[in-house]
Amino acid sequence: MHGAAVLVADHESEVGEMSRRYLARAGMSVQVVSAPAATLGALAGRAAALFVIDLTMPALDVIDVRRALAAGAPVPVVFLLDRQGRRPRGLADGLDGPRRWLARPFSPRALVDAVTELLRPVALPGAARPGPVQVLPPRARVAPSSLLLDAGHRNVVVAGRAVPLTRSELAILTALARQPGRALSRLQLLAALEGERGKRPSARAIDVYIVQLREKLGTDLIQTVHGIGYVLCLPGG
Repeated sequence: MHGAAVLVADHESEVGEMSRRYLARAGMSVQVVSAPAATLGALAGRAAALFVIDLTMPALDVIDVRRALAAGAPVPVVFLLDRQGRRPRGLADGLDGPRRWLARPFSPRALVDAVTELLRPVALPGAARPGPVQVLPPRARVAPSSLLLDAGHRNVVVAGRAVPLTRSELAILTALARQPGRALSRLQLLAALEGERGKRPSARAIDVYIVQLREKLGTDLIQTVHGIGYVLCLPGG
């Protein structure tokens, strides 16, 4: 992953420069473009190992982005969405390759986490891999049987499938797993992030991380409790 080529396509020069700076600090080789033609050309030519694409870029047609993605080998992409986090259907379904979605405005840390995760090597089929160990405190071991957590080693297994999570995602999932069936407020989940990261992000960040967790774990495990927050559902609950 160190030195991996990342192309950031963003029409806002300040955001593009911020993204370049933080990704470079994480050890990546970053190129920034700001025009639709340069974005589509780089994507079609697979000019990077990973792409960060601003879907709010004026004159950037989602259909053209889809065509460029479909024209070659699968490539990981972080899509930057509008403030409502709306995902174009043509990009959310039917394409190969790992995807992450970030609503604007996004934090540099969230971008680095998403890019780092997508560039993390994937274990080949049949490769030896240590089994998950559930090391949550005894009171938390009532977590769903289909969900195993090793918070110390950041291992998460859902229904026998290993799922890589970022530090922030794991902190939120662990907080929910300690009290399955009980709804936790955004403030409670923010406190879990504060302990993990040493600072408190905005409440909006919790919603973004929940969306990312649902993408990775499936949509059934974490449910929204309107007016309260989120709950990790028990089997059959």
